[in-house]
Amino acid sequence: MIRVFTNPFLLDIVSVCVKAPDDEKAQLEALTGEPYTLDGAAVGNFISVGPKWVIKHAENEYDFEAGKATTLVVGGFNPQRPGVWRDFLLTTPEAWERHWFPITRICRRIMDAMFISGQAHRLECIVPAARVQSRPELARWYEVLGYHEEGVRYGYCANGSDALAFARVKHGHR
Repeated sequence: MIRVFTNPFLLDIVSVCVKAPDDEKAQLEALTGEPYTLDGAAVGNFISVGPKWVIKHAENEYDFEAGKATTLVVGGFNPQRPGVWRDFLLTTPEAWERHWFPITRICRRIMDAMFISGQAHRLECIVPAARVQSRPELARWYEVLGYHEEGVRYGYCANGSDALAFARVKHGHR
């Protein structure tokens, strides 16, 4: 059983950061210019001013109520300017090994809700080009979410490497 909760606890974010795959850690380093640390990643995402959410798995409803659910994913959106938000997503290997389909559906619905609520007319995703080159399934996943590749941002990362920009816009804004 998969459930989504808004306003994750710091502990939720810490538990995902502990298990985060190496390529996600490397992405945070490339985009921030700082070495990955558990505290830095967890606190940095916890204090994000935009909407945040957490996806958890439990065998039954009681496990959610008893605090025995497994945290799989935390994510959210950071404001860039009015109506424009940049996403963030921290995951665990278990999220993709066992629960990729409901997680994908949940992420898509959260994005839809940002448009329906009027909070967003544009959602963005910036990812190091090297990460997408090493894991082409990422580009396919972004496409399933409704993102469209906008192009290369040359020298965008803190180390001078390139990044790819993806965006999804509300219907009628193209």
